Amino acid sequence: MKLLIPDWKSFGKEDIADALTHLGHEFIYYSEEPRNYRRDPKFRSGLRRTIREQGIDAIFSSNYYPVLSAACQETGIPYLSWCYDSPLVLTYSDTVFNSCNYLFLFDSQMVTELKNLGVQHCYYLPMAANCKRLDALKATREQQKLLDADVSFVGSLYNEKHNLFDRFADLDDYTKGYLEGIMQAQRMVYGCFFLEDTLTPEIISKLQKTVPLEVNRDGHETLAYLYSNYFLCRKMTQTDRKEILESLENRKDLSVKLYTPGATPMYSHIRNMGTVQYQNEMPLVFRHSRINLNITLRSIQNGIPLRAMDIMGAGGFLLTNYQNDFGLHFTDGEDYVCYNSLEDLQDKITYYLNHEEERKEIARRGHRKVAEEHSYIQRLQEMFSVLV
Repeated sequence: MKLLIPDWKSFGKEDIADALTHLGHEFIYYSEEPRNYRRDPKFRSGLRRTIREQGIDAIFSSNYYPVLSAACQETGIPYLSWCYDSPLVLTYSDTVFNSCNYLFLFDSQMVTELKNLGVQHCYYLPMAANCKRLDALKATREQQKLLDADVSFVGSLYNEKHNLFDRFADLDDYTKGYLEGIMQAQRMVYGCFFLEDTLTPEIISKLQKTVPLEVNRDGHETLAYLYSNYFLCRKMTQTDRKEILESLENRKDLSVKLYTPGATPMYSHIRNMGTVQYQNEMPLVFRHSRINLNITLRSIQNGIPLRAMDIMGAGGFLLTNYQNDFGLHFTDGEDYVCYNSLEDLQDKITYYLNHEEERKEIARRGHRKVAEEHSYIQRLQEMFSVLV
């Protein structure tokens, strides 16, 4: 099969290319990028021409793009999209009903929601790791000294000045209190997402007066979906990560490293290492940290975040919050470890730092399971099998 792959910024592009080559598929990269991912007639025209001239059999992309689906529908070829982001409002475009689409989603709840809308070719497919490539990465002694840590966290703190939730500053006290209350309640629960349902028409009306939003004319998303996933979930994640890091700041017995953009003057004990390159540097962070934290973005309702798969694939020990989909593939306490509260997190950090062989064995088992059951080759084989 000859595939066209948009050469846009995305995670795992090199590993996907290696897997496609291994499976005997031919592919070309398409460097042109649309001005609008939903609709761009000029882009679609050029893409259709390339499809015909190059004899393209299908388009593959990481995440879903309506403009790609439209071009595939018009030329009669399949469109395969493997989505690793949540929320992903583009999946609510009218084009999601196109017969050419084959959507593969890392979060089982996203599959349920799209199927409830009537989307036919929609499949649950967790993320992957290229353990063969990751195992070949080696750190120098100097790098190991720099990377060595008891606990590490790689990720955004969602404390940027343009944080969407902070635009609600002019809300009345009742509505502010209501939002704080439902966020606090949701933060206490993993595996059941009720936030969207609690945004009543009255509350949404008040939010609209403060930060007006519009649903897309060609979309099926709701205002409750937009406010809950893009405003409230990010604020909850900010609070989750802040509370955990503050608790680690007080643990003077630990070596803690944070890999995040932006300054963190609020922390004197936690060492901010700045950003880290995804392909070749981040895996070494995971391998040389005794404990790697995953604090899931709250809009990911059930899915295993790519970060968690990255950690286990690199051979790191994973300590994560609960997510339903972990139980479909991994065993808590054997392949990774789950915490259920801030106190539980602290207790498990102490326990596993004091039980080195047990911690290393869990990391080994997690790595082995990812290598055996969650490779890019296996994932792509699963994708192509639905086309037969």
